[in-house]
Order: sequence, then C-alpha cells, then structure tokens
Amino acid sequence: MSASKDIQSYLQKWRILTAILLLLLHPGQGFLTGYRGGVGLDGFGICPADLRNCSCRSYTGAETEIDCPEADSTVHLRIEPHQYAEMRCQRNRRYEFDQIPQLSIGETNRLTIDDCPFPRHQSILQLVSFLGTTQVKVLWLKNNANHEHSASLVRNHFAGLENLDRLAISNAKLSDIGPDLFEHLPNLTWLDMRDNIFQLPPTIFDALPKLRILELSFNSLEELNPRLLRHLPNLQLLTLWHNKLRTVSRQVFTGVPELERLDLSANQLESVPSDLFADLPRLTELAMGFNNFRSLPEGLFRANHELRKLKLASQRVELETLPRDLLQNLPALEQVNLERMGLTSLPGTLLHGSPNVTQLNLAFNQLRQLPEDLLRDQKALYILQLQHNQLTNLPDGLLKNTRDLHTLRLSHNQIGELSADILKALGKLEELYLDHNQLHTIELNAFRYTTALHTLHLQANQLAFETLNALPGPALDKNEEDPSDIAAPDEFGMFVQDGTPFQHLHQLRELDLSSNWLTAVPRDLLLNTHELQRLNLTRNNITSLTYANLQFLAPAITVDLRHNNIIEINLADMERLVLLERRSYEEQTGRARILLNDNPLNCNCIAYAFAKYIQNKLATAVYDRLELVADALTCQGPEHLQGMLIKDVPTRELLCDLDTPTTQIRHCPTACKCFIRPEDMGVIVDCSSQGLTEVPELPRPSTFGYRFIELHVENNNISVLPDKPATVAGGWSEVRELYASNNTIGTLETAQLPNGLRLLDLTRNRLTELSAPIAEMLSASTTLNTLRLAHNVWTCECEATQFVTFAHTNQRRIEDFGRLRCSDGRQLEHTTLGDLCTDRTHTIVLVCVIVSVLACLAAMLSFVYYTYKLELKVWLFKHGICLWLVAEEELDKDKLYDAFVSYSHKDEAFITEHLVPTLERDPMNFKLCWHVRDWTPGEMISSQISSSVEQSRRTIIVLSTNFLESLWGQLEFRTAHLQSMAERRNRLIIVIYGDIGSIDELEPELRAYLHTNTYVRWGDPWFWDKVRFAMPHPPKVRGATGTSTAVKSGVSTAGGLFMKQLHGTTVDDKMELIKPQTAPATPPVLTTPPTEPTACTAPASGPFIISGNGTVTGTPPVYYHQQINPYRVSGHINGAFVINSNAKQSDV
Repeated sequence: MSASKDIQSYLQKWRILTAILLLLLHPGQGFLTGYRGGVGLDGFGICPADLRNCSCRSYTGAETEIDCPEADSTVHLRIEPHQYAEMRCQRNRRYEFDQIPQLSIGETNRLTIDDCPFPRHQSILQLVSFLGTTQVKVLWLKNNANHEHSASLVRNHFAGLENLDRLAISNAKLSDIGPDLFEHLPNLTWLDMRDNIFQLPPTIFDALPKLRILELSFNSLEELNPRLLRHLPNLQLLTLWHNKLRTVSRQVFTGVPELERLDLSANQLESVPSDLFADLPRLTELAMGFNNFRSLPEGLFRANHELRKLKLASQRVELETLPRDLLQNLPALEQVNLERMGLTSLPGTLLHGSPNVTQLNLAFNQLRQLPEDLLRDQKALYILQLQHNQLTNLPDGLLKNTRDLHTLRLSHNQIGELSADILKALGKLEELYLDHNQLHTIELNAFRYTTALHTLHLQANQLAFETLNALPGPALDKNEEDPSDIAAPDEFGMFVQDGTPFQHLHQLRELDLSSNWLTAVPRDLLLNTHELQRLNLTRNNITSLTYANLQFLAPAITVDLRHNNIIEINLADMERLVLLERRSYEEQTGRARILLNDNPLNCNCIAYAFAKYIQNKLATAVYDRLELVADALTCQGPEHLQGMLIKDVPTRELLCDLDTPTTQIRHCPTACKCFIRPEDMGVIVDCSSQGLTEVPELPRPSTFGYRFIELHVENNNISVLPDKPATVAGGWSEVRELYASNNTIGTLETAQLPNGLRLLDLTRNRLTELSAPIAEMLSASTTLNTLRLAHNVWTCECEATQFVTFAHTNQRRIEDFGRLRCSDGRQLEHTTLGDLCTDRTHTIVLVCVIVSVLACLAAMLSFVYYTYKLELKVWLFKHGICLWLVAEEELDKDKLYDAFVSYSHKDEAFITEHLVPTLERDPMNFKLCWHVRDWTPGEMISSQISSSVEQSRRTIIVLSTNFLESLWGQLEFRTAHLQSMAERRNRLIIVIYGDIGSIDELEPELRAYLHTNTYVRWGDPWFWDKVRFAMPHPPKVRGATGTSTAVKSGVSTAGGLFMKQLHGTTVDDKMELIKPQTAPATPPVLTTPPTEPTACTAPASGPFIISGNGTVTGTPPVYYHQQINPYRVSGHINGAFVINSNAKQSDV
C-alpha cells in the first residue's frame, strides 16, 4: 500500500513537471488554446480566452472553477485535469448547457454530476459534451431526483460508457428500473446504488459479469430475488446495510462463490436458515448486527472456515444465549463482536476449536457468570471485553490459557473480590479495567505475575487501605517462593513486606483508585512504581497527608488528591528532608505534582509548613522536588478562617491546642485554653473571662520545646500581678506578651513584670500612677515595644509629674497614647507639667511670657542690628551718639598712621584728587601712609610694604582692574590680610573703584575675602560716611577741636610732594620711582564725585621752609592739585630731603 502511494505521488509530480515544460516550450499552446480549434483547460488555473458568458478562475493549485452564467450562476464546474470533473446545478433553475465554453479535458478519473436533471433523449456523455472528455473511469450521479422534470435513469443514459469502472448512484430518479439498465456497462467492477430503491429486477445485474463490489445500503429493499446475484461470479463485497429485509434464503448467495465480505446489518431479520452461508466458503467478514434475531441456528457458520471477523452486536431483541457450536472450529476467526445482544449466559464450548481469536467483545450484555472453559482454546486472545455485565466473580481458570492477553476490560460489573489465581497466567497483560465494580478485596499476590501491567483502573469500588493487604492469598506451591522473601532487582527498588498488591507493578504508568474508601496513600506506590505517571486518588476518605506520603520515587508523577476529606497536611519536616536528600534526586528530570484543591482543610498549626509552601516561603529546592497545586484550596476551620484561601491565610493565625484529649500530662491551667503557634514558637494561654482573682500557675514552654508565653487574662478580677520570685518555678518568667485589660489592677511593681516583656496591655484597670522605679524600668527596657494604658484613672496632679513625663517620653511605645485621660477627663496628650501644678503655673507662665517678649524684642533688635549693622554704626558715629560702640581699642595707640593706601599707579588721579585730600582734611583729619610721600627711597619695596601695613591702623585697598594686574598691589593686599588674620581684627578697607567684573572670577584669596567682609563702592551716596566709620575711631572724633593731628605731629597734611605736576606724568608703582610713566591712569574720575571737597588746604602751621638743588620758590602756600606753581625740585622741605621723581640720579 505504501509503495503504491509512492508511485502515484511520483507520477503526479511527473505530470505537473511535464505540464510546466509544455507551458515553457509552447507559451501560446496551453490546454486552453490551440487544441483542435477548441478551448482546452490548464490544470494550473489558466482560463480560456473565450469564456462567453461565464467566469473562470483558479481554485487551488491545479483546480479551476467555471460559473455559467457569470452574473447569476446556474451551473458550477470544478475541474482538475486527469483527476476529476464536477458539475453542480442550482435547483429549480433553467439550464443552458450550450452556453458553457467548449473544453477538452480528455481522459478523467472521475466525473460527478450533482443536482442536475437527466435529459430524456441524451446520454450522460452528450449532456457533458462541452467538457470534451474522451474517457470516464468513475461516474457519480447524485441528487437528480430533486428535479421534477428530470428523466428517470434508463439504459441509454449510459451509452458510450463501456469502459466505466465504477458507478455510484445516490438519490437518483429510479422510479421504474429497467432490467437492462446497465447493459452498456460490461466492464463495471464497482456499483453503489443507495437511497430510494424499493425493488430490483432479478436480471438487473446480469450484464455486469466483472462486478466485484455491490453496495445496496440505505434503500428500502424488503426481499432479495434468488436470481438477483446469480450472474456475479466475481462479486467479493456485498453490502445490504440499512434495508428492510425480513428473510434471506440460501439461493440468493448461490451465484457468488467468491464473496468475502457481507453486511446484513440494520435490517429486520428475525431468523435465518442454518445453511444460509453454506455456499460462501470464501466468506471472511460478516456483519449481522442491529437486527431482530430471537435465536440463531446451530451450525450457521459450519462451512465458513475462512471467516475472520464476525459482528452480531446490537440486536434489537434479547437473544439470552447462543448455540453451543455457533463459533466452533473456525480456525481463521480473529475478531468476534457480541456486544449488546442481551446475552445472559454463554455455552462453555462456544469457541472451542477456534484458537486464533484475538478480540472478543461480550460487553453490554447481562452475563452473570462465565463458564471456566469458555476460553480454553483462545491462546492468541489479545483483547477481552466484558464490561457492563452483571458478573460477580471470574472463575480462577477462565484466563489460564490466554497468556497473550494484552487488555482485559471488566468495568461496570459486580465483582467483589480479585483472587491471586485469576490473573496468574497474564504475564503480558498491559491494561486492566476493573472500575465500577463492588471490589472490596484484592489478594496480596493478585498482581504478582502481571509485571507488564502499565494501566490499571480500580475507580468506583469499595477498596480500603486495610483491605488491600488483608488477605495474604492462597498458599503457594512448594516450588514457589513467597514474594515477600524475594529481593527485588535493583531497577525495581525494593518490596515492602505486608504491603499492597501494587508492590509488584514496577511498570505501572497509570493507576486510577478514585471513588474508593482509601484512607491513606498506599506506600507501595511510593517505593516500587518507578514508572508511575498518573495516580488518581480523588473522592476517597484520605484525611491527612505528611511529606512521607508524597515522597514518590517516580520522577514526574501527577497525583490527584482532590475531593477527599483531607483536613490535615503536615509538612513539618519537608524542607529539612529535601535539603538532606538533594543529592539523591538532583539528576532527576521532573517533579511530583500533587493536586489538593477541594478538600476540607483545617487551618491549624499542622498546616503551617504547607501554608509557607503555598506562600513561597520555603527553600527553592523544595519547589524543585515537589509541586503542590492548591490555588483554590480554602480553610474549613477554624471559624475565623473559614472560607479563606490557604494562600492568603496569615501564618501567625495557624494555631493548635497545647493539650489534646489523649495528652497524659496536661500543661494548660484549669479553666484556661492553651494553644501553640509555630510561627514564633509561642504558647498562647487564654484565661480571659474566667472570673479569676489571680494569675494561675503557668506552664514553662522551654520544657516542651517552645520559647515564650502569650498570656491573656482579660476580663477577670485580678488586682495584683504575680511576684516573680514567688513564681520562679512556673512559667511567669517566660511571659513575653501580657494582655491584662479590664481587671482591677491598682498598683504595679518592678518585681511583678517578667524580664524580656515585649507587650503589656493594662487598659481598663484601676491604675492611678506609675512609680518612679516602674517608670524607669519600662523606659529602660530594650524589649518592650508595645504598651497600652488607656481607660485607667490617672492622677494628673503636681505629684504625678513622673507619670506625665514618662507618658510623653514613651509615646512611641504607648500604642493608645492619644486615648490616655486624667481622672478629671483631660487628655494626657495635651497635658503638660504646668497643667499639673496650677498655683505655680501662673507665675511660671507670667515669667515665661515676659522672657518670651524680651527674647522676641531682643531677637528683633538683633535682627535689625545685624541686618543694618554697618548703616547703624555709621549713623551713630556721624552724629556722635554711643561712640563707645565704635571706639578704637588701645591696641593701635602706638601706630604711626591711621591708614596705608594701596592702589595702582594707573588710578593716581582718583587718589590725589579725591581719596587722600578728603581723608586728610577737616573734618576727618586722618593721617595716611602714602608711598609716594612717606616711603624712604632706596629701601627694599617688600620691606616698606610690610612696615607700612604694620605701622597703620588700617589698609585701604583701592580695588580696580588696574590693581588686579599689579603684582605689588596683590602683595600689599596679602600682607594686610595676613596681619588682620593674625590679630583677628578687620584692618582692611576695600574700596571698589570702577567695574571689576564678577567677584567669583577673582583670585581665590581676594574672592573669599570679598564674600565674607563688607566693602565700599565708589559712587555710593554713603561712601564717605562708610569710609570714615571704617577708619580708626578715637575716643573723641578727629577734627572736633579744629586742630589736625598731623599738624601736631609735625607732618605735612597736604599729602602732596613738591616734585612735579601730578596730572601729567605720575610716580609709577614702587619699582619705577625713577622711571617716567607714560600710560594714562584708568579709570577716570567719576563725573559725579561725592560732594566732599577735592583739594587740600594749606597746612595750618604756615608756609613750608624749602631748600633744594633746583629752583626755589618762596613761602606762599602750595596747592599740589592745582596746575600753578609747578615746582620741580629736589631738596629739603622743613628739614626733610625730597627727591623729584623726574630728576636725574645726579640731582638726588
């Protein structure tokens, strides 16, 4: 068969390749053009150029569809060259076949005409002449009976089809079938006539000597003429299924000696003669189901030794039994189907002499018992189906010869026990179905020899764990060994002595034990069934699970435990054991999958580890070993957790009773309830609402593996807590959480509280205060984190300051701090120490108010002072008020100068015209150190800078862009700055002259100074007042008496040198005292200078005495800022020798 398909596929590919080559070589000569002047058809969907009024399109690959007419199709064609052509008509429409384009498809395998009327005076070939078919092998005529005007099929319709091989007529118009209907079909081998045939002429098939297959199903034939098949010597298959035959005679089959397959099913046969099939020696398959047989004759198949398949199933009338020799001595018989026949018993000799039966189906009968020798000769039996009967047991010897049995179906019977002998010979049995019986006992060795079993269904029985191994089975022969004494092979693990019958099923892959009475998972299934993949334990009575019940050695098993009565799942040791066993299964592929939903789980402490698993709180290795599916599992108890999903249950709520009814030594105090909590290994002792007057003696958790006590004594009459020394033998010292609300406790002592207390609830008692020791103890506790003290009668008087202080200090610990109230109703949260002693409070309040007002006033004055400090001091200094605030210290009394002026020589105009004159004349009269005037020629400049800074009370820095470029100016700044830092006094006065740019871009030291000190900017309306304020402050303001300090000291205050006109060439910076300066001074003097005068007056002491080596001018006063009297001398002025800066060295 496979080789034939390969050849056909090869030929098909060759045809397609040939067609492609033809198209490439002759592009204008396709199937649709150039073929005898007609219209050909391209198997690849190429449509003709002349479609007339039709449409043509490619359908799928080699198929083409044509609809005529295109707009409203009445005829639809689908064609694949060399394969088939189908024509389908629309009902009740006018057909114009002459409008269809002429095609030439040549030879075709199959022609189908569906729903089209037959012409009265044309053959079928003439009807489809537009196709251009030269030969048709298979013809299907369907549904022409739907047309009123269609002609009934007659002989002439088949004219020209002499080579037709197969003909199928379905729902055709055959109202008057002629005896010569098939006269033009001598080569027909296959004929299918179905639907609407009521009677056939006796000679209708006489013209079909080559007919091999005749199908007459779905007709209404009531009888068969004895001559009907007489001239069909090659007939091999006859199908008469679904007719109305009541009787069939032997003569009908006389002329068909080659008949191999016969189907008489679904008729109305009630009986047949015993020799009905006597002339059919080649008969191999017979179907007679769905009839009305009331009995079958003996010897019915006596002549049919080649019979292989027999189907008598589904009789409409109950047969009850069969003839004793019905199936005897049929050596070729392989498949027997006797299901649904109403059989209640079978003869033991039914199959004797038929040893090759492989499939026997006796299902859906009413068999109550089977003869022990029924299968005596069935050594080749492979499948035995006995399901849906009323069998109560099986004889031990029934299957002893069926050693090749592969599948045994016994479902839906009433079998109660399975003995050790019934399956003893079935070493090749792979599938056993015993579900839906009344099976309550399976002997221990029942499966001892069925080691190949891989599918076992035992659901819907009465099996209980105890009864699985209750019966040891019959005594073994002397030569047999007890399997419990046999060491199992390594690959099978080990036997469990006194185990279950499953201990032998090492190849078992599927086991269904659902709907039984099991109370536990059979241990054999854990250890010995290494290949087990599916284990169904649903709807049993399993009440508890441990990790030991889930340690399956099968690598990828799925265990269904849903719909049981599991109330406890104890996985306490699972995580530890998994981590210990990791090496033994780390190479294992897969993990056990356990389905646990739909069980009434009691969510107590036993479920703690299980809840942690479900909530992903265990080690990863656990989840690699085991998958527990409980996403929809809810708690059925206790009441406060009922209905909650286990995945959402807080693990702290999982508790168990400390003492159980079977506990011999009780730990829980009388009248109390005690629980254990694995979450924190705590013991909960609940003695609330018991009318207690004292705390009962408590157990010691440390003695039975727990850590502490959570004690509840709420709603009692306890007035005093126990004293620790008195209860040292009990568990009071191990209390960590104490709930004692709603009692009558009035006092609290340090000796009464256990060490390590974490929670203390004393609400609704009679406490009035906390003593200093107890308050100190509670405050110093490192473990106490929750304290509840509300609803007590707290005293809020002057003596209760200790408690009030404690409460406010520990409000983080006091959970109900906001609800603490004094005995007079005041909230402690809003009560201060001042509220406790009202007599002292008023005085304290008054003093506090005054102090607060003064502090606010001082703060305001300080704010104003520090905000406007400079302006305020300047104003006070200017008006001679509070001069002590601005007086100079005695530290500077020996200084020679009030200020040293540091500037760039390029800013000479500003110095000579504004700064020096204004500071040295009235009313300021400061003595300035000006290097042009006061330095000694010839000395080191750096030494003179240092000396000038040290001998001056202030250093005035004229900061300009020129200054920033002067190296000597920077040296003078650093020298003055260092002195200020050394003396921790501000001796620098920065005068910003002109635009110096951003301060942040200056040299770091200068930038830091300007950011942290006040400076004066030229052009400020308060410029001279701020400079005067920054200068040294004598006890009496200079100039107050009109006498200049400079005059008194005998030093000129004119400040100018009588050397040359200062607006021309100026004295250069330090190093250039003898070098003319040609660069102009920058920046120019502001156009709007301060209102102070800009020229110095003559010294008050009279004219200078001048002597020089040049021209000498007399005694009239000299104004060094005016451009008159240009003296250019070198000589003495009042005893001082003066050098002209423009003089030559020879002039000095």
